[in-house]
Amino acid sequence: MVLNTQKEEFSYAYVYAVTAAASYSFQIAPRPLDAEGVDVIITGLGPSQSTRRPRLDVQIKCTSRKLLDNEIIRYPLEVKNYEELRLENPFVPRILIIVLVPDSQEDWLRQSQQELSLRYCGYWASLDLLQKC
Repeated sequence: MVLNTQKEEFSYAYVYAVTAAASYSFQIAPRPLDAEGVDVIITGLGPSQSTRRPRLDVQIKCTSRKLLDNEIIRYPLEVKNYEELRLENPFVPRILIIVLVPDSQEDWLRQSQQELSLRYCGYWASLDLLQKC
């Protein structure tokens, strides 16, 4: 498997795990949304038919490069992706999640009978909020 594909799959697994632990639903976006920069859809779970469930459209990136610089995340984003994330939608906000992994693939995951550890961390941002500042 190509390294970029491995990073993409790992980042999906990371976000899926966090989403499940928070009692939300994770769905890989259908092709039309993927073409618009939406990789996954996160929705709230619940039995209510009368209430709108919360939803996020998410674009996910994965990298092993150093991103943190004095509490600021620096990630080079293509203009197309940036513009897609800035689209204003009051009903379905879009966020960017960047999953940071170690340089060595062997260090991405640790597993034992006691725990499963996915390394390192995921960061998120709403670019819609940034344009209003």
